[in-house]
Amino acid sequence: MQETFNSKPTQPEVSPMPHVSVIMPSYNAAPYIAEAIDSVLSQDYPNKELIVIDDGSTDNTVEIVRAYEARLRLIRQENQGSAVARNAGLAASQGELIAFLDSDDCWLPGKLTAQVSYLRDHPEIGVVFSRWQVWKPDPDGGFRRPLIPEREKPSEQRPKIVPERSGWLYNRLLFSSLLHTITVMARRTLIEQVGEFDPQLKRGQDYDYWIRASRVSEIHQLNTVFALYRIHGQGCVKKWPTVNYELQVVEQALARWGLTGPDGERTRPAAIRRRLADASFSFGYYQYWEGDLRLAFQSFKQSIRNDVWRVSTWRYLVMSLFEMIVLKRGITQRNKDVGSKG
Repeated sequence: MQETFNSKPTQPEVSPMPHVSVIMPSYNAAPYIAEAIDSVLSQDYPNKELIVIDDGSTDNTVEIVRAYEARLRLIRQENQGSAVARNAGLAASQGELIAFLDSDDCWLPGKLTAQVSYLRDHPEIGVVFSRWQVWKPDPDGGFRRPLIPEREKPSEQRPKIVPERSGWLYNRLLFSSLLHTITVMARRTLIEQVGEFDPQLKRGQDYDYWIRASRVSEIHQLNTVFALYRIHGQGCVKKWPTVNYELQVVEQALARWGLTGPDGERTRPAAIRRRLADASFSFGYYQYWEGDLRLAFQSFKQSIRNDVWRVSTWRYLVMSLFEMIVLKRGITQRNKDVGSKG
């Protein structure tokens, strides 16, 4: 991958009406995918294509997508995860610009037009994203459109950027995944430099991708809500993974590029140690309350290696160790009782 350091990348200007490819991975999204598709097809920007990549759905997602026939392209594959699905969409796409939407989320009107205009006016920028609104269910389980703050609603005027979330973002991305992929539009030239999404990352592959992109180009956020991120009980986020992918992504970035961004900004080592300690503690905390004491204990130890003075980490480390000892003794005693009865 080519990298640009201490200078802006040379990007071709966007043509007046560039072709935009919208990539939508889907898996068992039958209750929501029609609304997601409609939010793309109803965008007032005309020169676009929608590619739906079905990742081995077992419900009637495919039947719903097929009802749209010539208005989109459907790719089907065995279940391999969202990274592989997005990569298949990238390979099939034809647009000068690439946008992403998950099959259970929605765009708001004007998104494509605003982002195309911004990239046309700023040829040095490779990625633009927007604000988004979390979309929670009502008490009855339905989804009514959430209220958008007036200052963040789309307007006829071109949206301004969010300064603290715009620029060379590598150092800021080491601390948080600032971008939501469903809000992103990227130039194909940047995609070709960054490469594919990493299929080895079952979570956090988008976080990893935008960190890699931040080494190539400035990234800007529009100060407008253009997407709704739906929270529902069927998403994979409800089940905590057994691998700390967040920590893995950050550690991989540090191993590859270190603490210095393409613009020369340098992150303080003490700050990154606290960041790594936070990621380990958060992972261990969830594993503790999910009952995986061994994994929790290992995570708390890892957290302490980066921040030895955090009292809460020591407390949870001792609690998880104590409960493991009690559990082991209980199992040993039970085995002895069973053996004596035999």
